[in-house]
Amino acid sequence: MADHPLSYWLSDANATERLWRSIVLFGANTAAYKFALAGALLEVSSKGIDSINVHELAVPFAKRVCDHLKVEDRQGTNPSNSFLKACRQFNSDEIDIDRLVSVTISQGFRYVFDAFHRVSQEEIPKPFFTVEGSSSDRKLHITDQLLKIDNLRSALLEREVEARWRLVETAWSMRVPTSLLNVGMENTSQELIVTRDFSTRKSIGNAKWAFSGYQDGKCFYCNSELDTNNKLAKQTHVDHVIPYRLQKTINSEVNVDVDLVWNLVNACSDCNLSKSDKMPNYEFVKRVYERNEYYIHSNHPLKDSIILATGKTPAERRSTVRRAFDVAGSYIRSSWRP
Repeated sequence: MADHPLSYWLSDANATERLWRSIVLFGANTAAYKFALAGALLEVSSKGIDSINVHELAVPFAKRVCDHLKVEDRQGTNPSNSFLKACRQFNSDEIDIDRLVSVTISQGFRYVFDAFHRVSQEEIPKPFFTVEGSSSDRKLHITDQLLKIDNLRSALLEREVEARWRLVETAWSMRVPTSLLNVGMENTSQELIVTRDFSTRKSIGNAKWAFSGYQDGKCFYCNSELDTNNKLAKQTHVDHVIPYRLQKTINSEVNVDVDLVWNLVNACSDCNLSKSDKMPNYEFVKRVYERNEYYIHSNHPLKDSIILATGKTPAERRSTVRRAFDVAGSYIRSSWRP
């Protein structure tokens, strides 16, 4: 993996899913529009549609924002604007679909097309769509980059978009410094839980979809592709890299909780069952650290949860992970690898 986490995602212009994930995971998060457009594009492209005008695109785009407003009313750093107001009015039957489409075209699409492909102030090497025309006559041409993704992979990417959206809107809605947010997992349901100062608890969706994009849709241990079919999704497991049974010990000796995001990964069923409560080989120290740095270069609340747990600087975070592995290894001496 490259020294800078973002370079891994942007280095291979041919890695379609990786470029897509760079947009979803690392693009700017000032409003929900990027996520709504990502979901709408996946829906359209999965049907084999290679061009669509803004009137047609406005419906799946706005519907996603309307649906999310029903769960979290705050959908950006600016909680109120004419587009979000129109979505709220549509939800309460104050305006009809034609009016919603009109406002979506004039306001909802105002900046998102230009900003969508920008990651860390740079355009990605190959765009997923191009725009022709202006104002209400605009048409999007979907490129082969997106059209070549098959429906099963597209379904996985859409779940990742939704999971990422839930993380970001949670930070917006809680309206507290994200340095006060811890993100852990409820072990029975495998739901990610955000806690604020260890008091307020809030579910933000299933952990495996939130983690999937950061792991490139692969098992953390053996690097195999994880199942994307809904019926087989249970074969993706969320695993504690350092076993959960050492939680009290690691908390006491290293002052870090192994039940938080920094120590949770997606694993295939074979690795999860084989590893069980064993300690993974020391080679996974580096891999845990690097995976966590992807979160750091993403935006809240995962970023600040990991910083809060493991340290403010890369050196501190690397040291925390190493010390946790060292202490765990002194209690569980057997070493596991796939």
